[in-house]
Amino acid sequence: MKQPTAHNPHPGRAAATRPPARLLLAALALLCALAPQAAAQKRFSKDYPAQPNIRLNILNRSGRIEVLAWEKNTVRITATMESRSAKMEPEVDGDGVRIDVRRDNREDVGDVNFTIRVPYNSTVDISTMTGGIVIRNVRGEMVRAHVTSEGDIELTGIRARTVMAENTVGNILFDAELLRGGTYVLNSTQGDIQLRITAESGFRLMAVAPRTRNIDLNGFAQMGEFEFFNEKRKVVGKVGDGGASLSTTNGRGSIVFMPR
Repeated sequence: MKQPTAHNPHPGRAAATRPPARLLLAALALLCALAPQAAAQKRFSKDYPAQPNIRLNILNRSGRIEVLAWEKNTVRITATMESRSAKMEPEVDGDGVRIDVRRDNREDVGDVNFTIRVPYNSTVDISTMTGGIVIRNVRGEMVRAHVTSEGDIELTGIRARTVMAENTVGNILFDAELLRGGTYVLNSTQGDIQLRITAESGFRLMAVAPRTRNIDLNGFAQMGEFEFFNEKRKVVGKVGDGGASLSTTNGRGSIVFMPR
């Protein structure tokens, strides 16, 4: 006897809930493409005992470098290398830690991305050809961030006597307390420079924006005495006792001051 056929009131619904075969194939192809890239990456992670006022020096070709201060007398280096053939051999001694990716790899090995923890009172000197540099809450004698080509620089929570930041293409964010007798130099060729400075800071200023003439003093305009030169391409002045020296130049971008 022939069995009755079950009736489906919505004959197309079951098929509609299943992804089309072409989407499944596309997803599978994407996973296959990403898997070799993930497998090709190389990781490095190691802790080094350190003095509270150590010096960290990094020379990189490309990749993001993030340096974060913490309370431990330890330097923790974590790195992700795009190529498994990349080499990195940190040099550690009583004075600090030095990482030279350019020396360790004679040819370009792609991005090497760092996250490094250092004691609060460390001196930090970072240089890379391309890639962003982030340095937070460092209170040592000096902070230097140099991007030869393209990359943003972010220096926040800084309390150092000497600070230098320079890039060719990219923005610079400088959030700091200026110390009496300190020297602060921020230069970019193409990008925007933003300075967030404690309102109580005393400093002598020279700011130059030769192409844009876009120099905005905001609240500091009422706190100090300033003169504009060359159709507002250059500003010179003093805030408070002028105890620190602050110089900033931006070829094709803005310079904006914000009290904090």
